[in-house]
Amino acid sequence: MTRKPLRFLACIAAIATAGHAETPKERTVAAIEAAGCSIDDTNVNEVLDGLGLSDAAFRAIGQELVAEGRADVSQTGTFRLTTPACTATGEVQTARAIAAIEAAGCIVDRSNINEILDGLGLADDEFRVIGEALIAEGRAQVSDAGAFQLTTPNCN
Repeated sequence: MTRKPLRFLACIAAIATAGHAETPKERTVAAIEAAGCSIDDTNVNEVLDGLGLSDAAFRAIGQELVAEGRADVSQTGTFRLTTPACTATGEVQTARAIAAIEAAGCIVDRSNINEILDGLGLADDEFRVIGEALIAEGRAQVSDAGAFQLTTPNCN
């Protein structure tokens, strides 16, 4: 008699779990958000490997996200999510920009600007807004030579 109620509960749990399972699209969005909200040649394989999707399925989900206005593709081919988790007051983009500039030696100038922008998937205007905010906050400055220089703890 105790087996029947247990089996019934197990069936109900299995049905409830299947009903609440993430869809491939939800898993894809979560994986891209975890990868910094953008995908390019440097991280696409890592994101794809973790999802277990075919290239075609991954591409179809990407196209759906763009059509829904939840993502865009930059001129350099970088796929960027525009979900609330990725656009929340620009904090994610600013943090990514700071990390990229720190990795480039804390300075952005003519020799590395294109590489940094391509890696971030940012347009010039988007980067300018982030840079101006960092300067206003005292976390960056422009040198006499015109280079953008971070003044964050990792750059002092």
